[in-house]
Amino acid sequence: MRREVGIVLKQRSRGSCQNLWNPSRPETKEYFTNLFESFCNPVPDGDSGANLETRLPPWFDEAKFKRGQQFYTDNRFGILQANFCSLLVLLADPKGLRILEHTGKSSTMATAQKRYVSTFIHMNDWYESELTPGSRSWKSLALVRRMHLSASKSAARRNLGNINQPEMALTTFGFMGFPLVRPHLLGIRYDNREDQEAFVHLWAVLGYMLGVEDQYNMCLHRLEVVEMICHLVMRYIFLPSLQLETPLFRQMVGAIVDAFADYMPFMSYESVMFLTRRLVGIPGYQYEVDMEKERLCRPILSQAEFDVILEFMEQKDGYRQVFEMYRAIFSDKLRLYNVKELNSPLVDDINQNCLLSLDGTYRKLAAEPDGEEYNDEAQLRKSSSKKHLQELLGLKHNQELVVTQVEDEREWNMYLNDDKLKLLSAKGQRNVKFTIQTLNWCYSTIGRYTNEMALSFILYRIKRLHGK
Repeated sequence: MRREVGIVLKQRSRGSCQNLWNPSRPETKEYFTNLFESFCNPVPDGDSGANLETRLPPWFDEAKFKRGQQFYTDNRFGILQANFCSLLVLLADPKGLRILEHTGKSSTMATAQKRYVSTFIHMNDWYESELTPGSRSWKSLALVRRMHLSASKSAARRNLGNINQPEMALTTFGFMGFPLVRPHLLGIRYDNREDQEAFVHLWAVLGYMLGVEDQYNMCLHRLEVVEMICHLVMRYIFLPSLQLETPLFRQMVGAIVDAFADYMPFMSYESVMFLTRRLVGIPGYQYEVDMEKERLCRPILSQAEFDVILEFMEQKDGYRQVFEMYRAIFSDKLRLYNVKELNSPLVDDINQNCLLSLDGTYRKLAAEPDGEEYNDEAQLRKSSSKKHLQELLGLKHNQELVVTQVEDEREWNMYLNDDKLKLLSAKGQRNVKFTIQTLNWCYSTIGRYTNEMALSFILYRIKRLHGK
């Protein structure tokens, strides 16, 4: 099956790269083709966790790795903010979220606090400890890889699917993507190419040691290619998925926010969601954003290519149960999703007799003489898909998911504004404005020093909570 998917994708991709920016277009297209092929390829971790071999990659560059660690040290306030927002981005993956729920270690404030404080301690070791056999970071990477393997096997036994290479690759983006392509929104200094390349190399090494194969490791490409991969991941995966909140997603994110509320007081669910969507570039969240830098990455994937992988996913455990979420996410067209409250006497008539089209308009369904609402199998399937997506999103009977399809970048730019800020509570707006202000302080000497002092105190308290 993997070979068949690859053949079809490669055949359909010929001649479709003209819109890509030079000089990185062939490598970027090839990377995504390989990534799509690997949806059926679990992370290769051997027969058991006990058999795992922890070793450095053959292309490891110690000087570059340490320079990447120094880049973190010089910009840790913004990088840690990015990493926190990335938790929300990664939780927006429907299959991965169900696997995480299955572990039972993230659904409540207590379990989320234990899990994500532990995650921070691991990440801190990777950034600050020397990567040599027996070091803290070495032991940490080996432990995290074994935990991933255990979670993957346990999820597979419960028909939730394995953790595969695309999911591991996208996790890598969660750590390095925003600092690389959205540094101006995080107070990160980005005027030195060598520093950026070193940071990417750092995550190439860490990804390798966590089980990402070289052909799927986005950080092994040239810097321009890595940046384009990150922009395309945001466009095709995170931009749509962050607009689709399920009840499980809200529960998990709410638990994380509650777990860290005592350590990060200017934080709430709505403010964290706003800041994360602002990083991804979703229209309506452009508060205090340099609009000249809000460039939309040009498309490289067609709907035919997405349909190939969707057809495969529909048959597989883990994806099948939440398939309509992936159908809504994987599209060649840009889509804006909004939940609309229907407070009118026509609600019941709309729900029962109308079908929501991709442009957000309602179309009356034809009624058959025998009383059936659907006159062909395709229409029935479309209505069933819509109903399943509404169930996954937890929409009530008086709510509808309105979908606006955007045709091109010029039309997309018309939607860019900060209107979503006014929808937050007074506290939420205050949290957003304060967080953005503190991030901007990183570009001044006094502000940077103040942020570092506050961050050091927060990290000290978190480490004490973990017993370190």
